[in-house]
Amino acid sequence: MNHDIPDELAALPISVVKDLTSLSARQIRYYEKHGLIKPARNAANRRVYTMKDINRLKEVKKLIDKGINIAGIKAMLKS
Repeated sequence: MNHDIPDELAALPISVVKDLTSLSARQIRYYEKHGLIKPARNAANRRVYTMKDINRLKEVKKLIDKGINIAGIKAMLKS
């Protein structure tokens, strides 16, 4: 039996995403506000994240650490 989480399954709460990405909840919400990720919402209207969201956040973090601003990151991720 395969226990891997499918990349497109929105199942992870922000607390887990914080641990996996080393980002704060505020940073994660900021990147959402700027359209870099789009988490789903569960029945209680809480954000739930996919592995794709987590991978995108890790990529954003690397680019921020290199000194690239949000506008530059948006342009890079669109291509």
